[in-house]
Amino acid sequence: MIAADKRTRLMLTLGVRQGLRRGEIALVHSDDLMEDLTGWTLRVHGKGRKDRDVPLADDVAARLLSLPKGWAFPGETCGHLSAGHVGVLMARALPGDLTAHTLRHAFATKVYRNTRDLLAVQELLGHASPETTRHYVQLPEDSLRRAVESAA
Repeated sequence: MIAADKRTRLMLTLGVRQGLRRGEIALVHSDDLMEDLTGWTLRVHGKGRKDRDVPLADDVAARLLSLPKGWAFPGETCGHLSAGHVGVLMARALPGDLTAHTLRHAFATKVYRNTRDLLAVQELLGHASPETTRHYVQLPEDSLRRAVESAA
């Protein structure tokens, strides 16, 4: 990652550690942070006006809670940055051809590798079908071998 300011680093974190799209990152608002029995959750405003609740890592929640009330990324588009501008800021801070969407794929792959739970990944990404989610997940190299060995 190329040197980025604090705001852009938070955007990158929301992409790679929470799986948010650039448009969802643009819409993060303090009103959407909710404390539950196990930590903090973010109400994410996704594509097609579909909201979902995504549990936040403790350090990500702390960073969001430390921001002033209102939009996490204020700007001139309805009070917040546009999705396009968020994408540009993120791409500038990433090496090579990586984009905000690349981070979403990396998140999906990592969660799947650690849990082997495609339905959890689907829910976290806000996909309607597991077929869509499958395109986001790279099958871990050892999966096929482990599957064959489990049948032995």
